[in-house]
Amino acid sequence: MRRRSPRTLAIVAVLVVGWNAVTVQPTDTAFAADPAAELAQTQQELAKARAAREALEASANQQRAQLQELKAQSAQLDGQLNAARAELQAVSAEYDRVSGLLVQVGQQVVAIEAHLVELHKQIDELDAQLVQAAKEIMARSAELEQRQALLQDHMRSAYQRSQTSVLELLLSAESLDSATTEVGYLMTVSDEDLLLAEEIRVIRGELKERRAALRDGRRVLVSTRKAAREEEAILKQRQADLAALEASLAQLRASAEIKQGEQEAALNDSLAAQGNVEAKVAENEKAAAAAAALAGRLQQQAAAQHAAVEEAKRQQAAEAAARAAAAAAAARANAARPNPRDATSAFGFRWPEAGPRITQEFGPTNFALEPPYSYGGTYYPNFHTGIDFASGCGTPIYSAGAGVVVASGQPLMPFDSGFGVIVDHGSGVQTWYWHMQPRVVVGAGSIVTSDTVIGFEGSTGMSTGCHVHFSVNQGGGWVNPRHFLP
Repeated sequence: MRRRSPRTLAIVAVLVVGWNAVTVQPTDTAFAADPAAELAQTQQELAKARAAREALEASANQQRAQLQELKAQSAQLDGQLNAARAELQAVSAEYDRVSGLLVQVGQQVVAIEAHLVELHKQIDELDAQLVQAAKEIMARSAELEQRQALLQDHMRSAYQRSQTSVLELLLSAESLDSATTEVGYLMTVSDEDLLLAEEIRVIRGELKERRAALRDGRRVLVSTRKAAREEEAILKQRQADLAALEASLAQLRASAEIKQGEQEAALNDSLAAQGNVEAKVAENEKAAAAAAALAGRLQQQAAAQHAAVEEAKRQQAAEAAARAAAAAAAARANAARPNPRDATSAFGFRWPEAGPRITQEFGPTNFALEPPYSYGGTYYPNFHTGIDFASGCGTPIYSAGAGVVVASGQPLMPFDSGFGVIVDHGSGVQTWYWHMQPRVVVGAGSIVTSDTVIGFEGSTGMSTGCHVHFSVNQGGGWVNPRHFLP
């Protein structure tokens, strides 16, 4: 064997002593084919775990939002049911008004049912996500145990190997190059151990993320299921309430039909007493045709009124705020009776008179003076295109809402001598007020709000007594004013 110089042996000895403190020759325990690639893959799994947690949190937030929306709908349904009960209990309950309220209640019930179905779907999806998350945690936990066992095996082998002098291995090598190769192999093994340890650390972090997401998701799932059960119980009670109100509505409808029959009989008797019924009917039909034509022309001119309508809405908003402040002050002073006109609909309309008596509803009728009209695709030989109400001759009449006057005085002459006012509210909506006293209070172009007096109750034109014929024209057709009133 070739002799080595003392200097070379010293270098080798230093190298051996230094390296022997930190590493040893490995046993036959196998590493992964590419530890760096394994670590990169594990880091990707950690990123996936964090993304999965974020997805579960997003799903949980979505369910919280669904619950909030469901509770808001539930509160709105309560308000609608209470309004319907109050209307039914009122002495002057009107069938059309209560019927419209119950239709809204029914629609709200259907919406809540659909919302609950969607909520249950999300609950099932979250449940499936959590089941999958639990499976992935089990699989990754098993991988972690394998990696830890592998590292422990390496550490045991290193300890056992450290009991053998590395100096013997180096001195027995054929050359210094061969000894260097052996040392390099030992360093490579050490790097693999470090990569394995890092992979274990990353897997532990990943499992921490996954377990936290699973814990949070299960908590949300439990609370959501509880809330859904509570809402289903409340909805069931409300459905029973709705059924009871619908039964009461049937009784109200019978009363309404009797009332309508009495009103129509009285109107027909009054018409007969005036004589020349056929001529009056013919005149009224001509007036109805003229009204439809005028409504159409005004609809075409509506674009020119846009700025004035917007200004009217701004003024009405300011007046509404002032009314609210006055009402609050009166409530604090406990010194004022509520004004029936204080109620405002979602469309922004108020009743043109305070607490009027309804004398004729919108819709088909047996009153011979009413002209024919097609509504909802059905032709009716006699149809009342508005609501008639009365509070007494000379009662102030207010605009139902913000708008601009587009016609006043006697707009339907010579077909109808009645005094009236037509207000454009924008969005294709007009309100008509007819049979007013023969004096002009507002003229075309006047900006009005629901606090503006536009005339006084009278009996001009084709009328059987002091009252207001209030109608709503939308897009050229007559619609039920109750859909716009509070």
